[in-house]
Amino acid sequence: MTKDKIIIAALRLFLLNGYKNVSLVDVASEVGITKGGIYHYFDSKEVLLHAAVHHLFERFEAKYVMLFGGTKNLLETLHAVMIDREMEVYIEQLLAIKQGGYRDNHASLALEVMDSFPGFQERLGHSHLQLLQAIEEKVKTAQEKGEIKGELDAYTLAIIILSIMSGQNVLGADFQTVDIRQKVLDSLWMLIRV
Repeated sequence: MTKDKIIIAALRLFLLNGYKNVSLVDVASEVGITKGGIYHYFDSKEVLLHAAVHHLFERFEAKYVMLFGGTKNLLETLHAVMIDREMEVYIEQLLAIKQGGYRDNHASLALEVMDSFPGFQERLGHSHLQLLQAIEEKVKTAQEKGEIKGELDAYTLAIIILSIMSGQNVLGADFQTVDIRQKVLDSLWMLIRV
C-alpha cells in the first residue's frame, strides 16, 4: 500500500507544483516516510515519474472504459463526461486535490513529462486508442438501439466525441462554464440523434 501512496502523493505534487519543482524529500514528507523509504520502491525521481504516469494512465483507461461500457445510454454518458465532468471529479478524488485546483498546471506537467519520458507519446496514443474503442462501442450500441443515426460511421463519430472531450482541456476558461459545455453537447446531440 505504501507504494501506491507514494505514487499518488508524487502525482499530486507533480501536478500542483511541476515535476522539476518536486524532490523525493517532498514526496517522502507528503507520505510521511523517509527518503530512504521511497528508494525501497523507486531508484530515482525519474523512475517514480514513469511509474506515476503509467499508474495514472491505467486508472484513466479503467475509468473511461467503465463510463463508456456502463449501462447509461450514450447521451447520459456524454453528459456525465462533458457536463458533470466525472473524470475531473475522479482525478480530484484520486489525488485528494481541491476542485479545479490543478487545471492550469496539467499542460505544464504534460510538457515536462514529454521531456523526461520518451515513451509518453506512445503511451498516450495507446490510451487514446483504448478510449476511442470504448466510445466506438458505445456509439454502435446507441445506433443499434435507435438512439442516434445508424448511417453515421461509428469510428468517425467516436473520433469527434474524443476530440470534443480532449478539447475541453485545451479550450480552458471558455469551456469551463456549464452553459457552454451544455450547448456543445446539445449541438452534438442535434446532429447525431434520430
